[in-house]
Amino acid sequence: MEFLQIDPTDSLRWDKVWNLYQNSFPVAEQRKPEDHRRALADPAFHPVSAWEGGELIGLIFYWEWDSYRYLEHLAVSAELRGQGYGSEILRFLKDSSHSIILEIDPLVNELSVRRLQFYERAGFTLTPFRFVHLPYRLDFPPIELLILSFPKRITPQQYDDFLSFVRKRVILYCEQPAQKR
Repeated sequence: MEFLQIDPTDSLRWDKVWNLYQNSFPVAEQRKPEDHRRALADPAFHPVSAWEGGELIGLIFYWEWDSYRYLEHLAVSAELRGQGYGSEILRFLKDSSHSIILEIDPLVNELSVRRLQFYERAGFTLTPFRFVHLPYRLDFPPIELLILSFPKRITPQQYDDFLSFVRKRVILYCEQPAQKR
């Protein structure tokens, strides 16, 4: 599997990755294209796509700062799900000495429970911390999420570091009222 930075000037690959992104996440969890393009200029943001034989396998968008990686989005092409590609993409992310943090929806249905089980099989630990994520778009409410970490449970200080980074850096690339830009 080949991992490539997503480059919007490569329209063929960009269109495939953007289509997967739009079809894999609720609208409230998606950046608008212009916000995503602004995030691409941030050196802490790593939008990576996974390819095999010229076929898009999946995407992984993550942020890296200090000793942390924040997994923002992970998706595998619908026709390839359940074949181990998600685990392989996670191995790419985990090949680091960074503490990795991600969030998932509360455990309210079978899909959310399966998602937790997937990450637990990959070595992630559910933490006691909760996170209210501001939506990527103004017309949606904030979302309460559960926090997982790897290779071990994060400490309260690490959680505070994560919150600070998201609230100061990641939020810059979400739709905001015009007066705040």
